[in-house]
Amino acid sequence: SDELRQKLREAGVSVNDGESTYSLKPPAPPKPPKQSQPARPTHHGYTRVDDGSVVLSPADQATLDGMLLDRVLAKRERAWERSDELRQKLREAGVSVNDGESTYSLKPPAPPKPPKQSQPARPTHHGYTRVDDGSVVLSPADQATLDGMLLDRVLAKRERAWERSDELRQK
Repeated sequence: SDELRQKLREAGVSVNDGESTYSLKPPAPPKPPKQSQPARPTHHGYTRVDDGSVVLSPADQATLDGMLLDRVLAKRERAWERSDELRQKLREAGVSVNDGESTYSLKPPAPPKPPKQSQPARPTHHGYTRVDDGSVVLSPADQATLDGMLLDRVLAKRERAWERSDELRQK
């Protein structure tokens, strides 16, 4: 009889033997499983606030959202080094994050800088223009020699080798 009473209780039936009555109770809602840690968020909570001039592909947007979410999680876990590393990667990608306002903006990529040269490029032409009447005609070989000498003089002046520059002028 006790076993039957227990089965009736489990089924939501309450029996009062003294009064020979019973009542049905709605089943209790199932209890959610206890979580030892808060659920992992699925969104970073930041809002884009730029003018929209930089358009991202869906794959790039997913990567950006993943990096922002990883950064939020790193901050929650107080993994400051990881959070700073992600912020730097975002900055390098042109993403500016404002944690106080939970916003981010994208900057257009800067045009690539020309490579630095340790020395100015060597000119290939001397830059002089012939201004006489053209009565003296030079062969192509002589013109090439003259052009080479004028270029050497320009280079000597650039290097501040004044003696060499004067020497070339006298030739």
